Amino acid sequence: MAHPAQEVSMQVSIIIVNYNTCRLLADCLASVYRQITGVTFEVIVVDNGSTDGSEAYITRHFPEVVWVNAGGNLGFGRANNLGVGRATGEYLFLLNSDTILCNDAVSLFYDYAVSHLHERIGALGSWLLDAEGKPNASCGCFPTPRSEMAYLFGKMVRNNRLDVTADLDVDYVTGADMFVARDLFMRLGGFDPAIFMYYEETDLQRRMADEGYVRRVITGPRIIHLDGGSFGRKGLTVGRFVMAQRSYNYYLRKHYRGLRYALYKSVLCLVRLTVFVTTDWTFKERLRAYRIVLSNG
Repeated sequence: MAHPAQEVSMQVSIIIVNYNTCRLLADCLASVYRQITGVTFEVIVVDNGSTDGSEAYITRHFPEVVWVNAGGNLGFGRANNLGVGRATGEYLFLLNSDTILCNDAVSLFYDYAVSHLHERIGALGSWLLDAEGKPNASCGCFPTPRSEMAYLFGKMVRNNRLDVTADLDVDYVTGADMFVARDLFMRLGGFDPAIFMYYEETDLQRRMADEGYVRRVITGPRIIHLDGGSFGRKGLTVGRFVMAQRSYNYYLRKHYRGLRYALYKSVLCLVRLTVFVTTDWTFKERLRAYRIVLSNG
């Protein structure tokens, strides 16, 4: 992702990707403008071809927003890259449309980042909350054969087992609220455009890790993430599974080679057999999902 040099005129550029989430986006933007007082900021909304009247409503009620029409559904990563191309902020805050800021989270991220420059911070995130104020998915581990086997035996670390009262270095922070220096994001090429949705933040932060940058969840910012709200339906649908698995397959091909890839793929095919017993999909849907696991695409 190559962009011409741009003059930094804002401390933070907030990038939000929208796809038919008009009401959620309006609530998110209202919280942004209500809560942020400690930094200069701009909000860039990239619309992925919404048909729910988002543009008319948002531009009327939030005229400060920079509205970017993607011209179709580019997916999460490419749409964010497009928004970053319009950004002038020193830092980027990549925010989901199904989030609500409960305090001046952006200023807290900014202050933390500039006061920890010596630590080579790559990405910051917060301990996200669900609609009831309980801990929500905020971070994760890079996928490995061991993590797949741990999942199979029910040993994956859950958010309620983490100490959400302390800062924590993690493999990756969720893409729902990712704070990163614009120069670093651009130097790394942004999100991989080959990934339509899911695992784009994992891949980006894997590249950060390879270059020695820290990824950290911090305690100050408070943000509600209505997980799945942007899809209009909670829970794992076969469509979401297929989309995520295709991205996962790509991630594996990108970061693993030879025998390591063969071993990983074998473990994955074993673990994903669970779709036949843990989902409420039809048998045809389960077969469709598992064929994606077996494929390379």
